[in-house]
Amino acid sequence: MRLITICFWLVSSTVIFSSCKKEREIENNTNKPTVSEAANAKANQDLKFNTFKGPQIEVGAGYGRTFATISHTGVPQEVGVILTEEAFTGLPTVNTIFSLPFHHKAIEATLFEHVALGLSVGGHGLPPSGFIGAHFDFRFFMMTEEERLAIPAPPAPGFNVAPPAGYLPANYALNAPVAQIGRHWGENIFTAGVIVNHTMIYGTWEGVFTFINPIVTVSTLTNGASQSVAYPQPQFFAEHGYYPTKYNIYADNKGHYITLSDFVWR
Repeated sequence: MRLITICFWLVSSTVIFSSCKKEREIENNTNKPTVSEAANAKANQDLKFNTFKGPQIEVGAGYGRTFATISHTGVPQEVGVILTEEAFTGLPTVNTIFSLPFHHKAIEATLFEHVALGLSVGGHGLPPSGFIGAHFDFRFFMMTEEERLAIPAPPAPGFNVAPPAGYLPANYALNAPVAQIGRHWGENIFTAGVIVNHTMIYGTWEGVFTFINPIVTVSTLTNGASQSVAYPQPQFFAEHGYYPTKYNIYADNKGHYITLSDFVWR
């Protein structure tokens, strides 16, 4: 009988201890998501986003405006410019800059301050000996409009200061210097006779990387072609933030889009 009593006590104690342990584990884990649950929650937040649009600015007989689509966790998904169909008619006959502001939410989430939309009516050369015809420059500036407008005309010394090695993509070469814009740099691959419809230009001022610039011919924009292009990236970045790795060209019934996407934290 004594042996049976001891055995019963040991079994009962084990059950009670095990039950209490499980209760403590449940209590300790209450409302504490696992690593995978936390990752899924963040992914779900990244899938939720809002689009913030800048004001409409007259371009030709139509309008242009910026927009930025940003996840609920603050990660930019797509940043770009929308041009209405009418924007391609009634354009100036001389090179013109249209300044397109960003919504303040876009400025908070990205490195961009504004877009200097440039109309190049006659086109220009591309290194080493190529050429692109009439086009728009979509210059996404990482400096304020006031700072940009203070850039003097060439041959001011700041145009010839190159960034340190690695702060521009490999194989990028000097391109046009422009007042109130800065120095352009183009991929050194375009030879005479090659038809260039779009490419990515980088911009600097006084040796500092200041803008990202997809350039697209007017004919490419108006024919509604769709493109998504991964473009060359620098090795180093002077400022931490989200940087795009693709530029996109597309159209729908609301207008023509030139955008940056596939952002990566640098």
